[in-house]
Amino acid sequence: MRKLVGRCGLLALFFVLFIPLTIAPAMAQDQPGAGQNTPAPAPTKPVKVKRTYITPRFELSAGYSYRSYYAPIGTLGMNGWYGSVNYNFKRWLGAEAEVVGVGKNQGFSSALDLPLGDTHIYTFLVGPTIFPLGHRKLTPFGHVLYGGAHYRNAVPVFAGVPSSVVTSTVKSWEAGGGLDFNFSSHWGVRLIEADFGSANFFPSTSTFTNRGTHRVSFGIVYRFGER
Repeated sequence: MRKLVGRCGLLALFFVLFIPLTIAPAMAQDQPGAGQNTPAPAPTKPVKVKRTYITPRFELSAGYSYRSYYAPIGTLGMNGWYGSVNYNFKRWLGAEAEVVGVGKNQGFSSALDLPLGDTHIYTFLVGPTIFPLGHRKLTPFGHVLYGGAHYRNAVPVFAGVPSSVVTSTVKSWEAGGGLDFNFSSHWGVRLIEADFGSANFFPSTSTFTNRGTHRVSFGIVYRFGER
């Protein structure tokens, strides 16, 4: 009798321990979606971050400059250089100082039978600069500059006539604008700068119609600091 009771107890323990282990997987398989891999979420496109352009505190520029000057013998094309520094108060407003030096050796005039001399013009101008679109990859700008201009013409010795130097310093202004291409945060290229100005070096001489000058410049730009 004891043996029978012991065997019955072992059989009951078997059912308690092992039957749930075999039933649970079968029940899990009967459930909807059981055993199936959960689909991965669809990849989301990365959010495109809009590039922001920093307004530099200082801008330095230098390069080549060509000036068309109305000389006594006609229009004189003069080659030279320019250099400028710009301090930005706001993203659209700055103050600029610019120095330009151009020159032309006019050589000898067969019509006048005289040497015309070596002519140089220098301008020292300051004024506001406007950036209508702020500072970005392509940065247009406009400016109005006011200051002084210096004229110098040196004629060498010729046919017993001693050399002579004529100079004149007057008030001057220029107005115009340009376009910069910025290929990094610090460096850029001045694609073009075009200006029209006035410098009347000889107001009492009717033969000198020099009130108007045109200038075109190209160069490099370096920016530093942050506004």
